[in-house]
Amino acid sequence: MKLPNKDWRGAFILLLFVAGGLCAEQQDSIQPMVVQCEPKPVRCCEDRPAWSLSLGGQYTWMSFESPPTFKGSTGGGIAKLTYETSKSFFGEWRNVVNVGELSAHSQKSNELEWYSEFVAGYTFAPSSCWMFTPYVGVGFDCLKDHKHGYNSVAAITLKYRTYYTLIGFDTHYLWDNWSVGLQGDCLPVCNQFLSIGGLSGAAWKMKERVGWAARLPIGYKISSCIWMELTPYYRFFPIGESDTLGLPHRNLNQWGGFLTFRFFL
Repeated sequence: MKLPNKDWRGAFILLLFVAGGLCAEQQDSIQPMVVQCEPKPVRCCEDRPAWSLSLGGQYTWMSFESPPTFKGSTGGGIAKLTYETSKSFFGEWRNVVNVGELSAHSQKSNELEWYSEFVAGYTFAPSSCWMFTPYVGVGFDCLKDHKHGYNSVAAITLKYRTYYTLIGFDTHYLWDNWSVGLQGDCLPVCNQFLSIGGLSGAAWKMKERVGWAARLPIGYKISSCIWMELTPYYRFFPIGESDTLGLPHRNLNQWGGFLTFRFFL
């Protein structure tokens, strides 16, 4: 018996609906495989507080050209108060004390140096790990050079007071537990005065010169709020000449290192 044309079409449509329902049930019964991917650890971050206080000591090998050239080991302390965060204002106040005895042949000289610097700038963050900060600032250096008496030469104390500006930069790369950086300063002298012990009220103006300094800080994270930093450095600080006193210029060269503990506040 032949099916009418309409009955044949209806049976075919009904068959399609039944097949579609069976396929839908089969797809619902199959659970998709979900691969759980653990997030990759962040290699570095800048989540440290903005304020920090650094305290520590320092060792310096000093060479002071007179002539003759006085050389020797000195030491002292360092304190820094820093405000630093990415894409924001940067400010730092540095204080360094350096004490020791230098010698040239049979001559001896006791050195006492204290300098204080304040710099301000802006911190750029090219990446989450890298920070770059150009800055400018001012500084004051007080150097006391006491030369012991030698043969017929009487002891003398020279006191230098130097006011200078700073143009420099600080850049460092930060991991979770380590950091390494580079700091450089140009030190144009604005005013420099020399006074001699025993001559109260007298001071002679020295000719201005330009110095510079470079530091390589390497930091290690001890805890969430304490970092230890070792900073090798070199500092060239010039002493100007005086035509009035007939004194030639002198060069103060300092090679050394700072060891500090940085407390984030």
